[in-house]
Amino acid sequence: MRVGVSGKGGVGKTTVSAVLARTVARSGRRVIALDCDSDPNLAANCGLPDDQVAAMRPFLDQSGPERMLPRGRDPQRLLADYGWAGPDDITLMLAARVEKAGSG
Repeated sequence: MRVGVSGKGGVGKTTVSAVLARTVARSGRRVIALDCDSDPNLAANCGLPDDQVAAMRPFLDQSGPERMLPRGRDPQRLLADYGWAGPDDITLMLAARVEKAGSG
């Protein structure tokens, strides 16, 4: 099952995503939660400690004008390199992070 959550700003997408991820994980399903927001807070909302949230590295290559997946990367390798084990065995991943004004 794949689920995407979208909507206008401030409507609770992150909260809904975190509750859904933890609920599905607690039912025994494997959950990989990708935070694709320019203001990423999903890992914190899922219960990952602040120091681990700060240490998360985005998996998208942001070195050029476009954000893209690193070429030739195996999906399992991306999970191993960028996934963080969160509460309830959720694997949390960060797509991108705004590092400077105008980059989000």
